[in-house]
Amino acid sequence: MKNLILVLLLTIFTFSVKAQSKSSLIFEDALGKDKKMERIGTALTVIGGVTFFVGNLLYWKVYNDSANGEPSGDKVNTYRGVMIGGLGLLAVGIPLWAIGKSKERHIKIEAELFKFKGLASVNGVGLKIRF
Repeated sequence: MKNLILVLLLTIFTFSVKAQSKSSLIFEDALGKDKKMERIGTALTVIGGVTFFVGNLLYWKVYNDSANGEPSGDKVNTYRGVMIGGLGLLAVGIPLWAIGKSKERHIKIEAELFKFKGLASVNGVGLKIRF
């Protein structure tokens, strides 16, 4: 009877310890979100860079190709808007890209530390011996 009670207590204790640990699914979900953030940031940065470059090139071309010295106001405003739109996309894309990459790196480190958590001691130096 004592052995049965001991086995039941150890089983309950084991389940309660397992219930409080982090799941690898949490790391995978967070990693997926951060990879998506990085991809969106990269796409916005590339699109914004191309848009800014094209707008700047067309803006320069309008001023250099006009025969009478004063280009048409509609084209100038349009190309200026394209350049500002490109800058806006760059301003949003670069931080998303950097933050996504940084969070992805931190989650990978945390996942690796979680795998070896049982081997580390309280101070992080040495090994634990479990009986």
